[in-house]
Amino acid sequence: MLAQDSVKLDIGNHKKITPLLEAVSRAHLRIIRKLIIQGANINAVDNDGNNCLHLSIIKKEMFHSEVEPIPILDECCKELQLDMDRRLSGIVVLSYLASQGASLYHRNKKKKVTPLDCIENQHLKEKLQTFLQSLCWFCQEKKATVTLHPCQHTVICQNCCSQMTFKQCPICRQHILQKSGFVCPKFEEKAVQTVAESVVCPKCEEKAVKTVVESVESLNLEENRSHSTSKKVAVKQQQVETPKLEEKCLQDVAKLLGVDWQQVGRNLGIRNIKLGNIRHDYPFNTEEQGFQMLHTWYTSCDPERRTLKTLRKALEEAECFEALQCLPSEEK
Repeated sequence: MLAQDSVKLDIGNHKKITPLLEAVSRAHLRIIRKLIIQGANINAVDNDGNNCLHLSIIKKEMFHSEVEPIPILDECCKELQLDMDRRLSGIVVLSYLASQGASLYHRNKKKKVTPLDCIENQHLKEKLQTFLQSLCWFCQEKKATVTLHPCQHTVICQNCCSQMTFKQCPICRQHILQKSGFVCPKFEEKAVQTVAESVVCPKCEEKAVKTVVESVESLNLEENRSHSTSKKVAVKQQQVETPKLEEKCLQDVAKLLGVDWQQVGRNLGIRNIKLGNIRHDYPFNTEEQGFQMLHTWYTSCDPERRTLKTLRKALEEAECFEALQCLPSEEK
């Protein structure tokens, strides 16, 4: 029934409780997963302003009806150092919902608390945040273990890395020269062959060493420049008060993003699965797709990163210079 186009996934009752919120309240994991797959609004809130994370963390009983295994539940138990008998507990299901885009920073109406505030164990809270930040950008189920070079972003798991081919880092768009933490038989074989050739040919070995030294020196110089630039930016931030980011600004920017809205979304840290949902829900309308992407970022990111500076950087990296003109002059 959920697959039918006529079904309204986000319809709310008199308390604004949507099917997803109801499924979380009833701890029904199978229905929760099906609703998410079908595109239900994962950040829907009820009359009290509670989202699905608020409802999951207050559950005392275990969730049930897991028909198909959800790998992230196992990953979460491992990273949070929880016993496997807590695999279907509220905190573990919360991690699954958060990985699908539910906001950890949304405040409810009554107590003005976020889902993170509801986690009393500070050590557990920190581990949860670290775990969610380290998930693979592509499958969002396995922990990212493969590091890209030279940017050193760890964004992909072993499994996705073996199945996908990409030349640029999805975060900073730098060209990938090397990957660490990933074992590829063909790559190993080629590496052994290259080393063997270098040993046979002393001149090649000398040239290779020289190239490596030059690369290291270049990276050190770039790092020093980056550090110096960061210090200057920090001083400037102290001197200039950051303007407030408003919804109209997001609307104006969205009008000028065009097909680049997805790259801006990646630069802002929005995962590919969420961008795919937006593309599916608002087909052939890049302006609406861009706005929904910006709205998703605005409502689900850490409040400390919800700034014009963050948006400006994302636009610059995507080379959306026309959209940059929509930002207040203080940030240009």
